[in-house]
Amino acid sequence: MSDQRKSTTVLVVDDHPAIRSTMTDVLEAEGFIPEHAENGSDAIRKCIENDYDFVLLDMQMPDMNGVEVLRQLKAKNRYHSKFIVITAFSIQELEDQACELGIYAFLRKPIKVEKIIEIIRDNRGISILLHLEDTHLRTGISHLLEDSGFLVTTTKNHDDALNQLRQINYNFVIYDSDSPGIEQDAIQRTIKTMNSDTHCVETNEDESPKQVSNRIKQLIEQAKKVAA
Repeated sequence: MSDQRKSTTVLVVDDHPAIRSTMTDVLEAEGFIPEHAENGSDAIRKCIENDYDFVLLDMQMPDMNGVEVLRQLKAKNRYHSKFIVITAFSIQELEDQACELGIYAFLRKPIKVEKIIEIIRDNRGISILLHLEDTHLRTGISHLLEDSGFLVTTTKNHDDALNQLRQINYNFVIYDSDSPGIEQDAIQRTIKTMNSDTHCVETNEDESPKQVSNRIKQLIEQAKKVAA
């Protein structure tokens, strides 16, 4: 068991004692460091006092729902953890609001415990080549992806990007859709020539770093569903 896994902290937020107990026991058995909170107010207090790597947050709780917890933590500038929101009911408005607040994942009950473990462990092996000339966009996307646990290599030079693609079979390459067509073709030809399975993702300055990061996560989830 690696030191990285041992150091991963997880806060379980649920008003049902049995769920809190089960999840903390499972997480501890998997080598993580779990704590629990019995309601939204308790969760906010603990997130202010501690920097958790992940927070498993129940959407429906008696004192306040998960979205309100997220909003209050954002307002207090304590929105640093990766939030996995869990719900027993499909309420599209709350789901949309949670996603707009930048949650890490959204799961519906009944959930599989192994799915939560997979999400917490996930992304550490996902490699991304970020090839963008725009410094602001490149830096913003890079920081968000790295915060989500992805392995990110950045380059603004076209030849450097091709060099990287010849050396490493990246999971994703992100490049500017406004770049010259001949450069985009060269990236795609290089991937094909190297027989890599790198997935091309186009973006530009009209898309925010958060939108790009969320799109990568959605592509990963889609790939998992296809493979399942």
